Amino acid sequence: MSGFDIAAVLDEAWSLTKRQYWHWLLVIFVAIAIPVAIIIVGALAAVAVPALGAIVIFLGILGFFYTFLGLLRNAYNASEGAKPSVGVLLRSDRYWWFLVAGLVYTGIVVVGLVAFIIPGLILAFMFSLFPYALIGNSGMTGFAALAMSWELITTSFWRFIGFKIVLIGATVSLTVVASVSQSILIGGANDFNVLTSMVSGIAFILVLLVNVFVAAFTYLADALAYRRLSGDPEVVHPD
Repeated sequence: MSGFDIAAVLDEAWSLTKRQYWHWLLVIFVAIAIPVAIIIVGALAAVAVPALGAIVIFLGILGFFYTFLGLLRNAYNASEGAKPSVGVLLRSDRYWWFLVAGLVYTGIVVVGLVAFIIPGLILAFMFSLFPYALIGNSGMTGFAALAMSWELITTSFWRFIGFKIVLIGATVSLTVVASVSQSILIGGANDFNVLTSMVSGIAFILVLLVNVFVAAFTYLADALAYRRLSGDPEVVHPD
C-alpha cells in the first residue's frame, strides 16, 4: 500500500517510545514480574508436592503468554497515543485465541526453519502481525487473524520486509551498544570494591533501561505497521 512508509512508521514509533517510556517501564516490569513470581512459587511448592508445583509452574508459563498479549495490546492502544497501563496489560479478552494462534504460528515457523531457513524467516514475517489483527478485531478468530496478517503483508511485501530488516537492525544495534558500554564500564575497574560494585550496578541498570526501550519501540513499530497496512481508523483512548 502506498500509505505504508517505513521511515514514517519508525519515526513515529521512536517518538511514541520516548514520550511513553516511563509508562512502558512500569508495564514491562509488571509483565515480567507476575509470571516469574508464579514460577518461583511453583518451584518452591514442587519441593513439598511435585505435582502441585508442576501445575503452578505451568500456570506461570501460561502467564508469560498472558502478559505478552497485554504488552501487545498496550502497543496497539499506545500507537494512537494512549498511555500504556497495567489495567490494559491484565485484560483477559482474546487470550485463548492468541494462545492457539501463537502455537500455530510457532509450529509453522519451526517447520519452515527446519525445512529451509529462508522460507521459515519469510513465514515468520508474513504471519507476524496476527496479534494486532486479533486485538483490533474483537470477533475475529486466531486463524482469521493469521490469514489477515498474510493478506496485509502480501499487499506491501517488499516494503514490509525492508521495514523488518531496518527494525531488527536498529534494535540489535541499540542492544549491542548498551552491552558494549556495560563491558567497558565493568572492565575499567580492575579491583573488586565498592566503586566496582557501583559501576557494575549502573551498567546493569543502563542495559536494562535500553532493553525496555528496545522492546517498547519494537511493539509500537509493529502496531503502527499493522494500522498503516490495514487502514485501521484512529480511535480515541481515555487518558
